[in-house]
Amino acid sequence: MFGWLGEAPVLQGGIDAVLDAPPWPTQLLLVAVAVLSALVCYRLAGPVRARTNRLRSRLLLGVPWGTVLTTLFLLVVFLFVQGAYSGDIFDPRQPVTYAFVAWSYEYPLGVLTASFSHGSFSHLLGNLVALAVFGSIAEYGYSHFPTKRGAQVDYASRASPYVRPLLFVGAIALVGIVTSALVPGPVIGFSGVVYALAGFALVVRPLTTVVGLLLTDVVRALYDAFTSPVATYSPSVRHVDVWFADIAVTGHLLGFLVGMLLGVALWRRRNERPRAARIWFAAVLFGVVQQLWLAYLPLGNGRYALFRGVGVAFVFLLAAAVVVTATRPSRPALPWPSRLPARLVGEAPSRGQTAAALLVTIVLTLSLVGVVTHLQTVEPTELPNDPVEVEDYQVGYAENVTNQLYSVVDIPGLEQATSVKSSGVIVYSERRNVWQLATSKSGLASRGYARVTVGGVGWRETVGVTRTSWSVVGGDGTYRVRLHPPGGPARLAFASGPATAEATIANRSITLRSAGTDFEVVVNTDNETLGIGGLPESGANTTVGDIRFERDGNDLYASYDGTRVRVANKKVPPTRRD
Repeated sequence: MFGWLGEAPVLQGGIDAVLDAPPWPTQLLLVAVAVLSALVCYRLAGPVRARTNRLRSRLLLGVPWGTVLTTLFLLVVFLFVQGAYSGDIFDPRQPVTYAFVAWSYEYPLGVLTASFSHGSFSHLLGNLVALAVFGSIAEYGYSHFPTKRGAQVDYASRASPYVRPLLFVGAIALVGIVTSALVPGPVIGFSGVVYALAGFALVVRPLTTVVGLLLTDVVRALYDAFTSPVATYSPSVRHVDVWFADIAVTGHLLGFLVGMLLGVALWRRRNERPRAARIWFAAVLFGVVQQLWLAYLPLGNGRYALFRGVGVAFVFLLAAAVVVTATRPSRPALPWPSRLPARLVGEAPSRGQTAAALLVTIVLTLSLVGVVTHLQTVEPTELPNDPVEVEDYQVGYAENVTNQLYSVVDIPGLEQATSVKSSGVIVYSERRNVWQLATSKSGLASRGYARVTVGGVGWRETVGVTRTSWSVVGGDGTYRVRLHPPGGPARLAFASGPATAEATIANRSITLRSAGTDFEVVVNTDNETLGIGGLPESGANTTVGDIRFERDGNDLYASYDGTRVRVANKKVPPTRRD
């Protein structure tokens, strides 16, 4: 009945062969099927000349050249300015980031380059996909050609279709610099500009922007399927940071509002009025899907307070303000008594003006907070525990120290959010006004190691950080953190307190603690120390305080008078091999 189970080894062998096969057959299959599917749609959709002509009527040769040029520029910055090029353009290394973050106005290089730099290849890829989608929609709405019926193209002016793509790129660059200069806190990445493009596109082409939201997922799925046709997964225990902690939500919101206001200005200049229902629907959908509702405060040591209810309510308020601003109704914002003189009623602000004022107020408030934070500087300090110095950088490890990223501005009533304690690997540079938690304490404990890349234009160095820990049975753990300078010997950066096992042997307690270059075991009885000795290597043994300690791999056993128990275990993270 179950004879087919006998074929399991053969089936397993077939699966292994598929897993070990080169990826190119699957990649060819994916491309062929995707192209064939698109051709089927092309044939069944009827004549496409009208759609092609529509593209060519707004884009030079039907191509969004401004978006293409911006994409190439971002790739050049990532690969060559940030030093991610490793010799293989398809396998970039970790880029230099700290030198290209907008830390403060005293570090202008960061302000000028932050919006066009990225923290990793995945960060860049996500923004490039969004740029390709929303940038193309925005550029189509902007148009390379005059949109008025009967208007003639003037190739000798700035309205030339050869000049307007460059103006579009210039506007992108200007928005990028403005957002990095005005967004509160240090930022890096093109996402602020992406949200500005999306906000602009949402006003000029709302339904197309909604389709663009789905299209970004399709493009990412195609990319992942092509670059990794077959993948294997297995359950594991790993450290996961708070998912929203690294999202620059204020930068996204500021960019979105700036782009939306620019879109409204374009509509009014062309004396056109969009459909209210489409804009409202697109604004709500975009705000929820793209997480403009995120509102959170740091509480210290990796804890955050997320105000989801207030955030989602804000998205609906924002959508209402956007649609009222875009459609500019002329009725007064508040009902006025009919007996008032017409002169007074006519001077009352309209609903469109009131909504626009609300959005402008939000932009100005965010910008003011950004200016205040960028005017602040971190206090000159020396990191504790003998940090590694690389040029003007310091890389060290500390626990429960004040996070200067949040403490640069004191806000009455929000001391818990501005006096945040942090633990982990810290990067500091007085010249660049950098104070950043590179890896949290829990993240280092989970992975067992971290690599911190520092540098600037034309140079880079990597500092390694490792954590070795032992946990005792029935007690806490003890651990050591070491720093590995580039080209130098490792040094001890931090050692935690001792850890004592809950169990006792022959009325003796067993304690593990850091000592010298490794750990040692201490045997005590009452208040007397009976012996101290180093931990044996794997497969070896030693005697301390009449107790024999044996090492079996990562386990430490204690033996006395025929009794043998496990007293400690070396913690080796699943992502690290010792």
